[in-house]
Amino acid sequence: MNVVHMLGLCAPAEADPFGEALLRALAVPGPTGVRLEVWPAPPDLPPHSDITPHELPPEARALRRKVADANALVLAVPESASLPPEPLLTALDWLARPRGGSPLIGKPISVLTTTSAGAGDPSSPTETERILLGTGCEIVGPRTITPCAGEVLQDRPGGRVFIADPAAAMRLLLHVRRTSKAARAASHLLSGQDIRPWL
Repeated sequence: MNVVHMLGLCAPAEADPFGEALLRALAVPGPTGVRLEVWPAPPDLPPHSDITPHELPPEARALRRKVADANALVLAVPESASLPPEPLLTALDWLARPRGGSPLIGKPISVLTTTSAGAGDPSSPTETERILLGTGCEIVGPRTITPCAGEVLQDRPGGRVFIADPAAAMRLLLHVRRTSKAARAASHLLSGQDIRPWL
């Protein structure tokens, strides 16, 4: 695997003002050997229901295929003890169930959080991390918190985002590197296996 393809999943900007900006900051230029594709959760994704593979809504099928095709997943969510924003929660529901056919099984996943104020406590799990614990994925942690995101994430021309805090930028890049390493290891371990979650 020459380039690790990571899918950056977040809530739409109207539900989370910082998630997409954080992922865009990490996507360009991005660490060497990593391609981070930013993909906000579709706002029109219908609520999850327990159905057969043949009844999957097209939006859910596209989401599952997108995640299955990625080597790793990077989630950007608000630092909160409550559930993730509704569009992202719905996306995670469609990705996690049914567990036996989930594209999250064995997938390295990083959780990056943002706050509008000071840093939170990464030793206390978020609801997003609790959801992931039951999916069979590999959580690459602990999560990285970006405090004061409204000041740290600064818009630049051309839709680019600059991380104004060098320490925060370093922590985030190291987390992406760890995720890349886990993706390469997972790719090696799964080579030769026929793993095809229903999409």
